[in-house]
Amino acid sequence: MSELSTKADQLKRQADLLGLTREAVFTDEQAKEVLQGKITDGYLVKVKIDLDSLNGMVLVLVSSIRKHIMELYAVVGTSATFRRIRTFADHVQISTDLGDIGKTGGYDPAISENIGRAVHRAFTKEKLEELLPLWQKKDPSHITELLENPILMATKGRNIKLQAEVDKISTAKFRYENPMKGVILPIPKPEDEAPAAQDAAVPSVSTELPKGEGSALDRQIAQFRASFPKELNMKTVISPINGVEFDNLMEGMEILFRVPTETPEGLTNAQILGLIDEEGKIKKEPVVGKFLGIASNKTEYHIFAEGPNQYLFHSIEEHPVKVAIPKPASIAGTGNKTGAGQTQKKKVGNAQQQESKSSGANLFMLMGAFITIVLIGVLIFVMVIL
Repeated sequence: MSELSTKADQLKRQADLLGLTREAVFTDEQAKEVLQGKITDGYLVKVKIDLDSLNGMVLVLVSSIRKHIMELYAVVGTSATFRRIRTFADHVQISTDLGDIGKTGGYDPAISENIGRAVHRAFTKEKLEELLPLWQKKDPSHITELLENPILMATKGRNIKLQAEVDKISTAKFRYENPMKGVILPIPKPEDEAPAAQDAAVPSVSTELPKGEGSALDRQIAQFRASFPKELNMKTVISPINGVEFDNLMEGMEILFRVPTETPEGLTNAQILGLIDEEGKIKKEPVVGKFLGIASNKTEYHIFAEGPNQYLFHSIEEHPVKVAIPKPASIAGTGNKTGAGQTQKKKVGNAQQQESKSSGANLFMLMGAFITIVLIGVLIFVMVIL
């Protein structure tokens, strides 16, 4: 039982990591490459703060692919633990120290939140696009000068000293293994304050423009996800000859999917859908889903369908394809009837042949008996005369 439990825990961990990684990338292929260590999907910005009589740390987790902040933690206060934290230390150790500070109440939540909001506003998407090439070269310069004034204004402080480092990191591993979980909450992005900071003559819609095409795609995807409790990542079954093109797909139409069982998450999904038998063999038959719609931009096409038990099927294609659909039952039925008819004809033909053979044999026997009687009668007649 312990071995099975360990394997189940490993599968769950890998599935959780895959789910978290998807939030930092655009495609499932990118997520797999991140988990395989082929690419890195993020940076962790570590900023140590000395502000008047306060000390603290800010940790900013940034997606290098989507180019936005994933999570931001700000912990500032009077705890003596802050003084021994160094920006060059391992992020797990820093997070552990900050978690311990949170447990002992050695920080000021209000000031910490003000600083976190200020950092959020400073790291705009445009600014991140400027800084990411520098971070790629392990250059953390410009971070301190970018954050000094926003933090001073947010706290009304006088003297400030900042130290900054940047680590290349897996965003999913940081979030999954974060020692601050349940103790210190990430600071949310202050989107509710954005319209108030603008001139009333400027439409608030303008704040959405820098988000670009990816955000529009995210909103489309979110609409499909809203009505379903669980999402399963699938592969579309492609049929170049008999398949249905994207433009001809209609809502409610049945289309075929397969579970990508080469990943731990895929094996879990296959088990959820009942595709693994008692011997551990995976059924090869495709799974039917009812088409809901497609969310797309110029390079991605996200296909959504309703699977069994209200699971949301989600597959991704890089270009329009012809999607396979189940074969009509009438075709299979017609084939069976035709075969049955042919079998019946064969049976009737064989019976007729057997009956014909039987009749011929009986006639031959009767003729033989008649000839024998005639011959016997002739012999008796001759003997009487003689």
